[in-house]
Amino acid sequence: MSEIKLKCPAKLNLNLSVLRKRSDGMHEIKTQFQLINLFDELLIKKTAKNSPISVKTNLGTSIDDKNNIVFEAIKTLSDHTDKELYCDVEIKKNIPLGGGLGGGSSNAAAVLIGVNFLFKLGLSKHELMQIGKKLGADVPFFIFGKNAHATGIGEKLIEEKELIQMKYLLLFPQIHSSTKDLFLQWDNLNKKTQRLIAQSEENSFLPIFLDNDAEIKKNFEKLNQINSLKLSGTGSTIFCAYNEYKEIEKTLKKIPTKWRHSFCEPLQCSPLLTYLK
Repeated sequence: MSEIKLKCPAKLNLNLSVLRKRSDGMHEIKTQFQLINLFDELLIKKTAKNSPISVKTNLGTSIDDKNNIVFEAIKTLSDHTDKELYCDVEIKKNIPLGGGLGGGSSNAAAVLIGVNFLFKLGLSKHELMQIGKKLGADVPFFIFGKNAHATGIGEKLIEEKELIQMKYLLLFPQIHSSTKDLFLQWDNLNKKTQRLIAQSEENSFLPIFLDNDAEIKKNFEKLNQINSLKLSGTGSTIFCAYNEYKEIEKTLKKIPTKWRHSFCEPLQCSPLLTYLK
């Protein structure tokens, strides 16, 4: 086999609480991850020896090659196995960047799994998760490949076996939300405010995210009166759960014209598990 094509799922945070900042600068969190059927597509091709690693996307050069977490993932895997891994990677991005849906982390997980399979490296899921943790807090979850409750920095996972039957409406306000910036803003809040947010919000970042953009806040509050809205990760994706289309018809009519939206369904497990032991 000289190439492999993978589907990289997105995730939603059904809740997200920031618990504390650790001495290493990382944050302890508590969250529930839910996989959804919104996918990036990733193609890995073996190349000739001594060919440079190439990572290309459909979004232009700004996230190609060394600017892409996938490039770092291949290098990290190469260092771990002490093997040169010559390959090209093409990524069709459908998951919005900076949307709190884990697109980059899902891509990194997929390339670790795909390269391990393609080059017959023989690494276990646990080993790949340990490598993934070096790349980003969400990467181990996408290698784990099942819905889960997460603690630690997001790497301590307990499978959620109950299947969610509801569908999801995803709203994309067309802004990039920086996880690093949102955590810095959280750290700058006083302890009392942090405690109040933790007690009153399903997602600790929601008040900060809304306060960063008056127009988004206004539209969120208007739409939230129709359907209960949530924020995924540190944003910018806003979503609501529903059973029947008629429940969200009114919301769809009120979405700002420059916002995109998508209809998604929950996944029980990731298609990436096909290529793991």
